[in-house]
Amino acid sequence: MQEWLQADNVRLIGITGAGGYGKSSLVAKVFATAQSFETKLWATFSQNYPFAVWGRWLLEKLGKATPEKEADLLTVVCNNLRTGRYLLVLDNLETLLEANGEWHDKTYYDFLLRWLSSESESVILVTSREQPQLPPNTLNYCRWLPLKGLSTDAGVALLEDLDIQGANAEIREFVKQADGHPLLIKLVAGVLHADEGDVVDISALRQNIFEILGLHRYDSEVSIGKIIDASIARLTPKLQQLLFNLSVYRPAFNATAAAALLPEQEVTQADLRGLAKRSLLQENKIESGWVFEFQPLILAYLKQQAGDLTEVHERAIAYYYSQDLVDILEIFHHHCELKQYRQACNILNSCYNYLDLQGYYTTIIELCSRLEKEWQPSNQDENSEFANVLTSLGNAYESLAQYQKAIDYHQQSLAISLEIGDRKGEANSLGNLGNAYRYLGQYQKAIDYYQQSLAISLEIGDRNGEAASLVGLGNAYRYLGQYQMAIDYHQQSLAISLEIGDRKGEAASLGNLGNAYNWLGQYQMAIDYHQQSLAISLEIGVRSGEAASLGNLGNAYRYLGQYQMAIDYYQQSLAISLEIGDHNGEAASLVNLGDSYNWLGQYQKAIDYLQQSLAISLEIGDRNGEAASLVNLGDSYNWLGQYQKAIDYLQQSLAISLEIGARKGEANSLGNLGNAYRYLGQYQQAIDYLQQSLAIFCEIGARQGEAASLSNLGSAYCSLKQYQQAIDCYQQLLTIQREIGDRTGEAASLTNLGNAYISLREYQQAIDCYQQLLTIQREIGDRKGEAQSLQSLAQLYNLTGRIKEGYAAVIQAAQIQQELELPIEAWAIPKWAKSVAKFAQRGKLQLGLCFLLGFFAIPFALVFIVPLMLWRVGKSQLLRR
Repeated sequence: MQEWLQADNVRLIGITGAGGYGKSSLVAKVFATAQSFETKLWATFSQNYPFAVWGRWLLEKLGKATPEKEADLLTVVCNNLRTGRYLLVLDNLETLLEANGEWHDKTYYDFLLRWLSSESESVILVTSREQPQLPPNTLNYCRWLPLKGLSTDAGVALLEDLDIQGANAEIREFVKQADGHPLLIKLVAGVLHADEGDVVDISALRQNIFEILGLHRYDSEVSIGKIIDASIARLTPKLQQLLFNLSVYRPAFNATAAAALLPEQEVTQADLRGLAKRSLLQENKIESGWVFEFQPLILAYLKQQAGDLTEVHERAIAYYYSQDLVDILEIFHHHCELKQYRQACNILNSCYNYLDLQGYYTTIIELCSRLEKEWQPSNQDENSEFANVLTSLGNAYESLAQYQKAIDYHQQSLAISLEIGDRKGEANSLGNLGNAYRYLGQYQKAIDYYQQSLAISLEIGDRNGEAASLVGLGNAYRYLGQYQMAIDYHQQSLAISLEIGDRKGEAASLGNLGNAYNWLGQYQMAIDYHQQSLAISLEIGVRSGEAASLGNLGNAYRYLGQYQMAIDYYQQSLAISLEIGDHNGEAASLVNLGDSYNWLGQYQKAIDYLQQSLAISLEIGDRNGEAASLVNLGDSYNWLGQYQKAIDYLQQSLAISLEIGARKGEANSLGNLGNAYRYLGQYQQAIDYLQQSLAIFCEIGARQGEAASLSNLGSAYCSLKQYQQAIDCYQQLLTIQREIGDRTGEAASLTNLGNAYISLREYQQAIDCYQQLLTIQREIGDRKGEAQSLQSLAQLYNLTGRIKEGYAAVIQAAQIQQELELPIEAWAIPKWAKSVAKFAQRGKLQLGLCFLLGFFAIPFALVFIVPLMLWRVGKSQLLRR
């Protein structure tokens, strides 16, 4: 087998044999010693798992993305197994086969067929009681090893290890009679020890134990069943009952757990080790002591022979509840085994928030899927709870960015609520559908669902539901760039939370208002709202809300350019997320830290944070988070000038957004790709990407995204010296920014527009832009920007012969820069103007003299300016000819 693992064309190695022959033990030995694989994974098919469940488990273990559509899962699994050198064990493959050899789920057959038909460095190890039927053309890539049992010498060594002594010839004859079956040999040895004591001579077999037990050499599984029966018959009644009771446990158990299932008797570790000595249990010593479990074949036989174990399952539930660390998942399992699905549902509800916060979405799906498959609700209350299970499935898939699957479950939940007349459940399902479509970037469809949910909540007087719908509407309109409408909805939500005393809802609404004002560029107002939200979260002890508020404060200070303060807030938010185990919050904080360090020019540090964020998103299956990390990594490498690497990351992000149907993410990735190609000087390709980005933003109504695309398009056209096209983009951009009230963005656009007019030598239009810009900067208190605009205006006034106005603008800029305590040498003005400014700084007398000098110098300056202008006009006329 070791040689096969290293062979070039071997892609599947299979071990076949009856139960108990040691197939898993042999593969475990190979698995443990194999050195040339980057990752090794073991999957035991204890039940007939659908390929969809196993495939998602495999991708999660590989740290790979799960596709949105189940139909794509097979391709994604095969493709990911080809990306490295993996060793994958499929143990007990026969569980997936029907009695006639057909597959329960044909997708496994398709998987093996596709696997064997393609190049790969990975190898699959299979154990199965029977060899699955595969096409002849694939057999060259397979190696099958049938296990016939131990050799005679190995069987003799095993018996000696089991303290069976005697004449070598007799021992060898026994091994041959047992067909070298390891488990059968061990069980027979256990029966002999029960009859004869600790040390047994092989002569005890003279009575021909096979004949006494009615065993046949070549029917090993029947033989094992009868040997197990014989072993059980030799146990005391206490140990017989204990053995059957223990079969309800799934994980390994210790003596305390065993005693809990037989409370009327004293159960000791010695009892369990005695069962292990008879090979009815397997024992293993770990740091905390001895633990025990069943060999799969013996466990299956015991379950088949056991009677009613209802009371035993109830004892197992009581035992798990009694532990310091309650094993909720095992309690859930035992309730399902008892068909107590409503109790199982209650268990799920009790741990749902924890699992959700920790990001254990696949565990939620596993638990809810079992209820969905097995539970048949029989009354209205159970139907209502079953609808909640479907909602939980929808929310879990939504967290994994599998939005279409989330929508399917929310639609099923909605159908049940409509059928049983549960208006509150109907409103909740409609709200959840709104959330899913919002994540997909289908904002208008999301709004329609939120409006329906709101109408029902108003009708039935559900104030909490009303507030939740208003929050959804506010967030949807914020993504559409309709910030004032978003603020109105969040204000209504806040009013309801205040009215009903919902402090947590109050904090959330304040945070949402802060986010809306952030987008409007009103950062101080945003900070005020986030501070209020933080204060409430601290007061009521909601750590997740505290972390969210700190992160939002970091965003506001980052937009203000105060990156170190932003980093401090992000670090506090990250610390809380780590403390409470909020993986999503942890990943978001790391992304924000990476973005902040990008702005500080510390690109390697930014990359380190973003790689950590990417790893977490991959671990918890957060596809949106994965895409966000990849986009920011692309930005980092753009800043480093490693444009091809940036493009690689952005292409990965784009692929994820396309896969999960996230239109906004798709548009963001396209826009960033456009920027990368712009930095490379490939302006036409940049424009193509930016046009695609703009089209999507226009389609989904995301005004802020439209604005970003138009701004970048304007820059690309300027680089191509196509200034009129750039001006068209900036004019459209200004219209959007004025519609949504983005004064900061409007100021930036006026700057770009003014520069474009300067490039066309249309100086009056440029002056108009800078005068409007100056008004906005004074309105929002941007003194530094105001000084820079005055300097630009001064130069434009000089170019157009308005020397007096230019001189006044220089003096005003100097006054502002002096207020800001910037050194004169840092001022962006000509050297002669710096000399005048230095003289004017000396005092009021000197400042007055500067004004007089400017007044008397104007006529002399005009004598120079007029001929200069005439010369420039004449030159331009000649050039046109």
